[in-house]
Amino acid sequence: MKRFLISAALLAAVTATIQAHTLDGSVKDNKTGEPLIGTVIRVKELPEVTTTTGLDGTFTLHELPNKGKFTLIVSYIAYKTQEIVVDVAKKDKLDIPMTEDQKELGEVVVTGHREYRSDRSAVETVKAAGNVLNVISQQSIQLSPDVNVASVLQRVSGVTMERDASGEASYAILRGMDKRYNYTLVNGVKIPSPDDKNRYIPLNIFPSDLMDRLVVSKSLTADMEGDAAGGVVDMVMKDAPSRFQLQANAAIGASDYFWKDGRDYLTSNRSDYTHKSPYEAFGSEYKASMSDFKNGPMQLKSHSAPSPNFIGGISIGNRFWKDRLGVIVAGSIQNTFRGTERTYNSVKMASGEQAMYISKLQHRYYSIHDLNTGVHAKLDLTLPGHKLEWYNMYVHTNSKGIRYSNGIGTEYIGENSYTQDDEMRSTSTTQSIFATNLKGTHHLTKDFTIDWAGIFSQAKEEDPDRTYATLSNTVTTDNTEGDAVSGSIWSPNKTISKTYPKNAERRFQHNRDTDWAGYINLTYNTRFGNDMEAIWKTGGQYRRKERSNRYYSYIFNPADTELTLDDNSLEQFGHIEWTCRTPYSQASQLNYDSKEHIGGAYAMVTMKSQLGEVNVGFRAEHTNQIYTMLQHFRNMGQVGEQSYWDYLPSANIKWTPTQKMNVRLSYYRSINRPGFYEIVPYQIQGEEYQEKGNPNLKRARIDNIDLRWEWFPSKNEQILAGVFYKYLKDPIEQVFVTSDGKIGAGTDAYYMPDNLGNAKNMGFEIDVIKYIRHFGIKANYTYTYSRITTSKREYQEGSAEYKTGVTQTRPLVNQAPHTANLSLLYKDTEHGWNGQLAASFTGTKLALVSPFKDADQWDKAMFGLDLSAEKQFKNGFSIFFKANNLLDAKRERYLKTVNPANLEYEGQQSDKTIIGTYKYGRTFLLGVRYKL
Repeated sequence: MKRFLISAALLAAVTATIQAHTLDGSVKDNKTGEPLIGTVIRVKELPEVTTTTGLDGTFTLHELPNKGKFTLIVSYIAYKTQEIVVDVAKKDKLDIPMTEDQKELGEVVVTGHREYRSDRSAVETVKAAGNVLNVISQQSIQLSPDVNVASVLQRVSGVTMERDASGEASYAILRGMDKRYNYTLVNGVKIPSPDDKNRYIPLNIFPSDLMDRLVVSKSLTADMEGDAAGGVVDMVMKDAPSRFQLQANAAIGASDYFWKDGRDYLTSNRSDYTHKSPYEAFGSEYKASMSDFKNGPMQLKSHSAPSPNFIGGISIGNRFWKDRLGVIVAGSIQNTFRGTERTYNSVKMASGEQAMYISKLQHRYYSIHDLNTGVHAKLDLTLPGHKLEWYNMYVHTNSKGIRYSNGIGTEYIGENSYTQDDEMRSTSTTQSIFATNLKGTHHLTKDFTIDWAGIFSQAKEEDPDRTYATLSNTVTTDNTEGDAVSGSIWSPNKTISKTYPKNAERRFQHNRDTDWAGYINLTYNTRFGNDMEAIWKTGGQYRRKERSNRYYSYIFNPADTELTLDDNSLEQFGHIEWTCRTPYSQASQLNYDSKEHIGGAYAMVTMKSQLGEVNVGFRAEHTNQIYTMLQHFRNMGQVGEQSYWDYLPSANIKWTPTQKMNVRLSYYRSINRPGFYEIVPYQIQGEEYQEKGNPNLKRARIDNIDLRWEWFPSKNEQILAGVFYKYLKDPIEQVFVTSDGKIGAGTDAYYMPDNLGNAKNMGFEIDVIKYIRHFGIKANYTYTYSRITTSKREYQEGSAEYKTGVTQTRPLVNQAPHTANLSLLYKDTEHGWNGQLAASFTGTKLALVSPFKDADQWDKAMFGLDLSAEKQFKNGFSIFFKANNLLDAKRERYLKTVNPANLEYEGQQSDKTIIGTYKYGRTFLLGVRYKL
């Protein structure tokens, strides 16, 4: 009987399955043919049978009887609800066109506000643009695993990110062009950098939840400033919505770096530090003593684990006065703790050798607390024929960090003991950017428009009381080589027999970059018949930049040169008495004031027709740079100046063979200006070589060509494939120069920036976005090839003499030949589920150029995997989860050559010399989001 019942149940289930019918279909806009995502389809006679359309507008209804007629109710916001009778026995595929719900009214005035936040809008922006673009929408940013602009940007085709020593992605490398060849905009306006040496912006200080979209321009038009060869990153911030909107999010998380291997989180007492150097506080004649320096930075402590990370944000916006006035205010906070473990091997070239040997083994531990805050506010007033916009932005980041280093000189490793230097570095660095701008657009006639903008912006960096202290230890161990490499401060395998203080340093650095800028553009439209028009545009800009840089350093020796420390804990740094060896501060050649005046004027015309458009323009820019060194040095000029004109033609052709296809061809000339830090004639001692500025450094000039084919199968899908070519004249690179001005020879040598002949950079890229039902894929791949030939040093074998005429051809710095991104998407609008698994690949790239042949340092290829998921509820709430670096990827830097002497150290390989490794750990974030 039991077998009979089971068999009957199985037979009934099979019969029901055979009789159940599945109906497939799609829902599209009746005019454009575009898929309508999230359309609800219900069966009137069977209320329990319902579904929604997927990412490609298709749907599947299950559990329908095999026979009979049923009524489908199809509804979508802003479209007329339809009732369609279907006979499931006769039709397996159903195409449903939807009509917009347009109500006929009397005479009305309609004001609209374009929605820029969606993926559909991003694709439309790429399609309609006059130049080569990539766009990431707020919708994609919100659902991605990324929490700052730097992380978001790495998903764009052809973009790689440069990380700092602690592992944080900060600067964008576009199409193999180093960060110096790109610039950053906020709402279309250039902003200054808080960096003390360079023009480029650290993008990790910008929270991603403040943006409407991220636009990357890979070709320029004449109305854009001409100092970009790789591209332009425009962070378009949130705009006032068409109705009241409140958005808020909050999340907590952690890094697993501190969860394993006994790693502790290190802190110092940064609440008790010296805010201003004695030189600035009391004047240049003041003789500093130890009473002028507080001891907080020397007081180290360790904790088992830091506090949880917290990320939060809120934005409120609405329109008033019959939609004429729009207001939005948004803020964000990111309070994060992170850690990095780094091995770092210093290398040197011995006389008569052709391969570098390891001169010092170092193990570094970073404990970092970042507090990033951002706020932006925008008002826009729209009147008949006129629009005014006032935008304000402020971002601020404070990064407190401890770097603890174990350093072992290979020359001092004995059979059973070695000398180890333990160095601690305590920092509290603050960076901030403030920008305010007022824009106006005035349609004076039907065809004539004037728009203008006035901008004030300021970037600052303050790094007070950066403290270094070094202890020297005699270490006894039974495994000298292994412990020399691992060298952990928490290692139980070493015995310290003697410790004494060695030296200390206190640095005070701060800089300020202030910009005043004005823009004006005049546009006039001329129409030729019904399908052609010409847009004539001319305008100009002026920017005045003022930059000040201050650097003061004090060196300390132990007060008791015979002191031996008995306490081997971290607290011993706070117990040492020091004496100031340089009470008047070391004279610094990095104390300078500078000014830069940039004026530009352009003219361009855009011809548009049904076949496409042609844009031709010409831009002229004048640059004047002046610096004044605040201290006098022998054989150095105190004041320097550069002044030059640049003439920058451009042309863009867009052919539109069908409504869904574009073919683009573009050419533009651009420049790359030297930074003030590079042209100031300073000379300081670096870690291994002297560094020197170059007052004769010229700007680089670049010719850029792009060819791209674009196909848009639907409003939210795209396939972009293109090639690019760049020819660089006088590219700026760091070179090794001697006192007699010859590259690569001589004894008194130093690093300095210089113009290195010509270089080429070329490649191709493909970018695909495709959706099928609830699933989607975003993928891109870029191949980049570049070559530049520079002079090098090379010893004659077995001799201290150098060979003459040695050169080597290599890629540009930071240019990876292969970069790729792949994101697998899932979206179920019926149940509110979203998911994304994002993979990124960056190929091997040149990281650091050596003065010696075959001694350049390379970064190994890296593969990263990140995950995000979200569950949305009908009451406006959603829960989200983000996880980064799921594979715990490790970064590795190496030389392609091997000195046999290096093989005795742990971790070295027979085919390459390991310079360093970086471990960051995984990060996890769980939060809630609300939208009203």
